[in-house]
Amino acid sequence: MALNINSIFTATAQRNLMNSNNRLGENLARASSGKRINKAADDAAGLSIAMQLQADIRSADQAQRNVSDGASLTRVAEGGLSEISSLLTRGRELSIQAANGTLNDQQRSTLNQEITSIKEEVNRITGVTEFNGQKLLDGSLAAGAPEQLSIQAGIQSTPNDRLSMNVVEDSSTAALNIDTVDISTQAGAQNALASFDNAMAQVTRNRSNIGSLQNRLDHTASNLAVQRENLSAANATISDLDYAKETSAIQRNKILSQAAVSTLRQGQQGQASIIGSLLNIKG
Repeated sequence: MALNINSIFTATAQRNLMNSNNRLGENLARASSGKRINKAADDAAGLSIAMQLQADIRSADQAQRNVSDGASLTRVAEGGLSEISSLLTRGRELSIQAANGTLNDQQRSTLNQEITSIKEEVNRITGVTEFNGQKLLDGSLAAGAPEQLSIQAGIQSTPNDRLSMNVVEDSSTAALNIDTVDISTQAGAQNALASFDNAMAQVTRNRSNIGSLQNRLDHTASNLAVQRENLSAANATISDLDYAKETSAIQRNKILSQAAVSTLRQGQQGQASIIGSLLNIKG
């Protein structure tokens, strides 16, 4: 007759051993990656949220770089305006000198040559001051310019996520109304004073607008830094691994795995003993 020994005890031990090894493998995968969620099966909803948070974090990083580029642009523009302001100050100084009645027209004509050089330099600075190919002082960044320049300073696509950089009016001699200044006569020198005063006031307004924009960019950068910190904290809460808890789980599953191996071995030994006893009886 056929002899069949089917041990439920051994089958249960094998199943428990497989389950313990599977859980231990997942524990080790999480511990090695440092992430609680390594695949969608770990936490589908959590993975979706974590991926969106990671996208927002990287977007915030890029927005901070965008704001930094915008701040660099404003510094270049302010540098050019600072030089123009110095030139206008010199022009007014020469006008005061030429307006003095002790000078003759020939001497005033000599002073006017420097005025001509000043106007040429103002126009040159206006024409060459640029950032990454973008002209800054020729009216391209004026409030009513045909093409508006904005900085993407947020992580979304709403108007509030963009900052307008169009705050600098044209700084050429024509826009400043000093292109016709001539101090070769006493009357011309006296009239030049008002022209230079108005020009300096316009340049000062441009510099004030840039200063206000720089302060706004600084606050925007600070806000983005705080936003990134909060996003990172939220992402860590969802996806980062609790090493203390995971280490405890690893030890637990190791013990269960070892216990299942021991139980399986004892079951196999019991089966062998029963078979041996039966064979001895049969013999």
